[in-house]
Amino acid sequence: MINRMEAIAEALIFAAGEPVSIEDIAIVLKVSKEDALNVMRNSMRNFNDRKGGIILREIADHFQFSSSPDLHEEIRNYFEKPSKQGLSRAAMETLAIISYNQPVTKSAIEQIRGVNSDGVVAKLLEKGLITEVGRSDNPGRPLLYATTLEFLKSIGIESLKDLPSLNGIEGLIIEEMETL
Repeated sequence: MINRMEAIAEALIFAAGEPVSIEDIAIVLKVSKEDALNVMRNSMRNFNDRKGGIILREIADHFQFSSSPDLHEEIRNYFEKPSKQGLSRAAMETLAIISYNQPVTKSAIEQIRGVNSDGVVAKLLEKGLITEVGRSDNPGRPLLYATTLEFLKSIGIESLKDLPSLNGIEGLIIEEMETL
């Protein structure tokens, strides 16, 4: 049986249509952040145990409804748009550099990639996958970049701690190169 606080929090998340921070949930519920987190985790357990088509997810201290990953194949065709373009190899490379080194300056990205990254960084900013998070203390005070909540959502992880280890990635790269 769902309690009133869980019902309010679920209604908030549904109405928001985007991830809602635990801080905002605590404000709406008029409880501490810790109590709100307990309410949300209990709600997640109750909601997700029913094994329906919609799940409640926690993503970087935010909560959001999403479709069940188990049903991805069955509903994918409805949402795919033929004209939708994925990220270029350069954008994926830049995103990987940022995700593992954040916060990071554009010059550091370029040093790792070995090429100018102005256009790629601009495209990732436009897509909302990265954001400016401040300035470095280095001379000239260059901008620092980090990944966003949208990045976490797009790759289906809850936090940066869930990224594969760099050793795991090296293994994947070696496997890919062997198939070429």
